[in-house]
Amino acid sequence: MIYKVIAKKNLNAHPHTWTKGLDYQVVEKDGYIILASNEGSINYVNAIKEHVFKEFEIQN
Repeated sequence: MIYKVIAKKNLNAHPHTWTKGLDYQVVEKDGYIILASNEGSINYVNAIKEHVFKEFEIQN
């Protein structure tokens, strides 16, 4: 599944950053997600997906 999220605030997870108000693509794969950033993309395992998405607004 592919969808967009919007950063609720400026975020930093070195070396990746996200800018408040901008949208970023998410690709859900089996067991992990790929979240786009200003610098490229980062993979997160599903176990921490809810924690990561507290910082983003999911777009339908």
